[in-house]
Amino acid sequence: MLRRGFWMAVGAATGVWMVLRVQRAASRLTPSGAAEEARRHVRHLRTDLAAALAEGRRAKQATEAELRQAPRARRAIDVPAGPALPVALPVAVPAEQRRAPR
Repeated sequence: MLRRGFWMAVGAATGVWMVLRVQRAASRLTPSGAAEEARRHVRHLRTDLAAALAEGRRAKQATEAELRQAPRARRAIDVPAGPALPVALPVAVPAEQRRAPR
């Protein structure tokens, strides 16, 4: 008799658990339940996006501070100051050496 009572209680508890689970799932499928779930997802998305932006800003500031500490050491090419590179100027071609336009 004790065994029957135990399994009866287990069955009743399982039944109650299943009913509650089905009711929760059904409430999520209603328009108001779906809207609430969408709001919850948007809140989480907003929180995650804000955290990612803050982390990006911190990383940018750390990199900028590092670059400001040693600006010359980070340059890839050190261009010497001085006269500009020589540039070939166009030379006048005598008329007899010019090609006739086609």
